Parts: sequence; C-alpha cells; structure tokens
Amino acid sequence: MAKVTYTSSRGKVFNLLDFDSAKLEKADFHKYTWDKDVTSRKFGEIVNRFTKSAKTFDCTFKFRGTKAQRKALIDALHFETEYDITHQQVGRLTWGNDYIECYMITSDTYPDGNGSAYTINTATFYAPYPFWIEEQKIEIFPTDNSFLDDDAKGYEPSVGRYGYTYSYAQGNDSLFIEVDHYADCNFKLIAYGAAPSVSITIDNDVHEVDYPLRANQYMVIDSRQNTPLDRQCYVVSESGIITNVFDYRNPRYELFKQIPSGNMILRYPRTYGIQLTIYKERSEPR
Repeated sequence: MAKVTYTSSRGKVFNLLDFDSAKLEKADFHKYTWDKDVTSRKFGEIVNRFTKSAKTFDCTFKFRGTKAQRKALIDALHFETEYDITHQQVGRLTWGNDYIECYMITSDTYPDGNGSAYTINTATFYAPYPFWIEEQKIEIFPTDNSFLDDDAKGYEPSVGRYGYTYSYAQGNDSLFIEVDHYADCNFKLIAYGAAPSVSITIDNDVHEVDYPLRANQYMVIDSRQNTPLDRQCYVVSESGIITNVFDYRNPRYELFKQIPSGNMILRYPRTYGIQLTIYKERSEPR
C-alpha cells in the first residue's frame, strides 16, 4: 500500500498509516469531478471547456493505544492543522510519490463504541488547487567555469541524484529529457550563479532573463499560477535578500510557458548549474 502522510506547514509529519497508533480507515482520494462549461443547443450541448473546482476529501482515522496516548496523538494532529488554518499556511497530503496541498477544515472525534478501545476521528481536507502533483527533478551541473571570477570557483549545487535518466545530445550544451505525462506541465527553474544572464531553451521554447548573477546568488523562475507575483521570477542573494527580476525577462518569449510532455532537447550554455522541477498534475494520486 502507498505511504500516506500529512505534513503541516511547519514541517511536522504525521504517518496516517502507522498501524501501531493510527490507521486511515477510508478516504476518497481517488474520487474526482470535472466541471463543464457548455452552450445549449437544440439537441445536446457544445462543450466550451472543462474546469475543476476546489477539492475536498472525507477521511476517517482510527487511533489506538492508551487513552492518554490517543489523546496526545489527536491533539498533536489538531494543533498542527489548526495552526495551518489560523496562519493560512497550507499543509500537504502525500500518497506515495504524489501530493496535494490542503487544509483540514472539519473534524469530529468520538469513541468507536466497542468499549472505547479505539478513538475515531473523521475529518475533511480542503484543497484550493484541486490537483495531485508528482515532481520530476532534473539537476544539471556546469561543464565550463572558465569565465568565472576566482571567488566563483568551487560551485556546488544542491546534493542529489537525477530522478529521471537522460542522455547527452551531440553538443555539450544540450541534452535529451523525457516528461512522461499526458499534458503540458508547470515548472520551477533554479539557476545558480555566477552567470551573465539566464537563458534556457526547452523544446524550442526560450525562457530568458537578462539579469546577471554573482557567485552564491541564484535565480528562480516559477510558472505555477498560485505562486505570488513577487515569487514568480526573482533572485536570492548570498545574504538572503530577494529581488524581483520579472521586468528583466526577454519580452520576445513567454517566460512561463509550460513544458510539453514527451521527448525533447534542453539547451543552455552549461557555464552554470540549474535545477529543473517539473510538476505533473493529475486528478487522483497514482
């Protein structure tokens, strides 16, 4: 069975399938509905588009242990979910490799009726953005640091492994990537300085920002619609100062154009490192 967890906005993780203390009895994670926008005709309808409303999940948890243990577990879960609500900081439900961001908006706690051996907690989770997401991460290291200043040498991006395989194309400035999905995908691109500017081409779509990065600075380009405006294209300095650089984008190209599915070539100079996160959205977790 897939691992199921809830992670609060403060990073507290609750294992919802920990059979030693808590068990997720039932949940409608795999239930979804598309809304239709139609124009009536004499016979039938014309479909203009499909949309999706915010999503809710009804869940039932069974807690066991001593009365004090059960109370402590439930109190801890409710403390974190109430913190998320009062601070409007979203938590995250995870099923296997997929997650959805949500709040717990209703709760009802009561004994199971069989000698109070268990405590039942029914809850509703509310997801403002109604898609489950699987992340595909690609990390690319620089191959040529010849133009960098001495204080920029020794660059090391975040430690990690490639989640998906790829192979180099004929030139050192390009590589093949594969996005195994049925739709175009949002993305987050992080470029690590030093770099005179940032320009990445994916499947002939150019994402370009003419803003220089010094050593130990990095630039973030985030295409997701629910990202705050001042966090869609920005630079973070070594001291943590954030500068909005959206106005430095190349207006000839669509900076936030989604990444298509399938096989394609990613091109860029390879004089700096990048980390590309591709968000594959679906109506239900796999």
